Amino acid sequence: MKIHLCFRLGLLAALLALGSGCATTDFVTGQRVQNMYSLDEEVQMGGQYYAQMIGELRKENAPVDQDPARVALVKEITANIVAHAHITNLPYKATFVGDPDFVNAYALPGGNIMIFEGLWNPKEGLVQTVDELAAVVAHEIAHVNCRHSTEAMTREMLPNLLLAGGMVWASIEDDEDMQLLFGGLMLVHNGLFVTKYSRVDELEADRVGMMYMAQAGYDPAAAPRVWERLAGARDNQVEKVLSIFSTHPRDFKRTQELRKHLPEARALYEAALVKRDGSKKLSDLPPANHPKKKAPKKSSGS
Repeated sequence: MKIHLCFRLGLLAALLALGSGCATTDFVTGQRVQNMYSLDEEVQMGGQYYAQMIGELRKENAPVDQDPARVALVKEITANIVAHAHITNLPYKATFVGDPDFVNAYALPGGNIMIFEGLWNPKEGLVQTVDELAAVVAHEIAHVNCRHSTEAMTREMLPNLLLAGGMVWASIEDDEDMQLLFGGLMLVHNGLFVTKYSRVDELEADRVGMMYMAQAGYDPAAAPRVWERLAGARDNQVEKVLSIFSTHPRDFKRTQELRKHLPEARALYEAALVKRDGSKKLSDLPPANHPKKKAPKKSSGS
């Protein structure tokens, strides 16, 4: 009985500490939100993830920051948009991966932005102009500024703590069925939900990103075009699309929401000190020399 009481009191204390110790102010909205990570911790975490990803890419012979024209374009767009972000003291870094078959873009906590050339692949890509690429970059920078990754991680701590507590309780009770149940629930929960952006997060990043790109002098009308193109994409096209697109809902609601906020973004664009030449086609960039990919390893099986 004393063990059960101590366990319940300990779990209650942990829940109270979690609820009261991670309230912070959202840099974008100014509202109070739950996030137990500091900006310094986000930078450290993102740096570790970045180093791991770059290591894996180089193992696969992926060209990282090796195409001068495309590297310069990605870095220029990122710098222009970061200048209008809410959090300017992060070590933002844009990295270009010259793999035309990899349709991908994502941001890591702390400001590392990864852009893959497949985004504007003529057959499978979903962006065509500099403005549309700026919309993708701005969306990712918005995720960083809204701190969606660590807010999602914080949200999942409570259910994970409860599930872990259930497993401990089942162990104390020596109930194997309950241990299996709680263990299975934890696996399913983490596999389906942990660190994934919510629909609200995505819509917020859409809106905030469109404002960023408009202030930076890129035509905000490009943003709804990108998501509209995704909604109308072929199934076999979407199968090749990763990260920024595959985790996003394939419907026209996002386009409708962006068009609703387009007048506000348009006003910011008209007031911008510099108007960028964002209508330039990405297909007009100089040809890139892509290294040969490593041949897949032969299976040792029969």
